[in-house]
Amino acid sequence: MTEKLKQFRYVFFFVVVASLIVIGSSTYIFSKPIRSQDNAEIVPTVFVHGFKGTYRSFDTLLDRLETGIPDVRRLTFHINKQGDLTIKGRYFSQKHPFIQVVFENNQASITDQTMWLRKVMTTLHENYGFKTANLVGHSMGGLAAANFLLTSSEDIYPSVDKLIVIGSPFKGISAERYYKPGSSAAAVDLRVDSPALLSMADHKAAFPADTEVLAVAGALQRSDNPGDGLVAVSSALGIKDIVPATHYSQEVFYDTEATHSGLHEHRGVDKAITAFLWPNL
Repeated sequence: MTEKLKQFRYVFFFVVVASLIVIGSSTYIFSKPIRSQDNAEIVPTVFVHGFKGTYRSFDTLLDRLETGIPDVRRLTFHINKQGDLTIKGRYFSQKHPFIQVVFENNQASITDQTMWLRKVMTTLHENYGFKTANLVGHSMGGLAAANFLLTSSEDIYPSVDKLIVIGSPFKGISAERYYKPGSSAAAVDLRVDSPALLSMADHKAAFPADTEVLAVAGALQRSDNPGDGLVAVSSALGIKDIVPATHYSQEVFYDTEATHSGLHEHRGVDKAITAFLWPNL
């Protein structure tokens, strides 16, 4: 084999490998993205799953929302058990960025989930240049989102314009079947009158004055103590004791589809999210 042919094969191999790296980097971001001044006017929406949730928890909801909202881009922020952040997808200044947050330790305490959410929000602010964001949390994800607002006032995070909590037990979960010996840190925090929930209520004065809140609850039947099969309506609407009344709204769905896990698959919830976050669409 001639020396020129060897050089050609080497260069060809190098180009192929480089191309594969570029293709791979379109899926996973390994380096710090370029901060854009244009992003200051764009408001991403951050979705946080609940107890034992995975990327599937909001996956189909996001699929449905994306069909009706123009110029959407979805990024997945994955937090491993060590608290390290990996980002899947790239953002190209689309008008409606969706940020799907996935905690590998999906049974962690509210404190740990809040800490990880701070990392997500810091990244959105410092690396992408977003000044404002929306938060949507299902079940425990709503508790973590609310606790973030109660404990994170620094200007290293985007300000939160709107918060939606879906089936989030601000008054705890009374069903004893939910708790087992040696329960996880999350289960401890979800008990009625747990220190974590009481602390949130005690610090309500720290809740941002300008953040609009929508609480969504499910009720399988109308009764003296309706609920979604796990979280009572009174608990799911419990954030109203934390949020200023002028910035609080609620919606309760009374039907057989409004189960706790079914709320993020409920078409009525889809419409409520869209109307609250993007009323002009």
